[in-house]
Amino acid sequence: MKEELSMERKDSPLLELYLNYDEWKEEHDALQSRLLELCRLMKWNPGNYEHANWEAHHRKVKDLWFLPFMRDWKRHLAKERNAIYPIAQSAICGGKMGPAAVLEQDGRIAETFFQEYLDAVKSGAPPEEALALLLQVLMIVAEHFRVEDESVVPVTEKLMEEIEYNRC
Repeated sequence: MKEELSMERKDSPLLELYLNYDEWKEEHDALQSRLLELCRLMKWNPGNYEHANWEAHHRKVKDLWFLPFMRDWKRHLAKERNAIYPIAQSAICGGKMGPAAVLEQDGRIAETFFQEYLDAVKSGAPPEEALALLLQVLMIVAEHFRVEDESVVPVTEKLMEEIEYNRC
């Protein structure tokens, strides 16, 4: 479908909106899968509560999963602000209390908690404390995805269906 549309007029704002959304949605779904995997990793509990196990677990989660996820999620948020928020702001009621405003705040809140996590790790916080801070960030990001999936995605999907329908 994407190839078919890209062969049409490249200067069409609706086509550009459609393609931007399609790209955003693919990234959104992939990031959400990674988030779920991260959350599964956070359910790990060493049976003997030895410090070395917590340290190894934190290193694994942080280096292999969490930091790459946050880097990609931040990049995704930048696209989201341009591609999705304008649709959400115009298609969904609520103004400063609507989903788009909430999503913008979620991004800022997640960034604040992420920075707190990084500062704690840099200052040598125990792994249990670092993992608790990491989990706080994941909870905020998970809420961000929930709000998107419940309010923004359905409205945007409907708009994309209309664009596709009117294209025929």
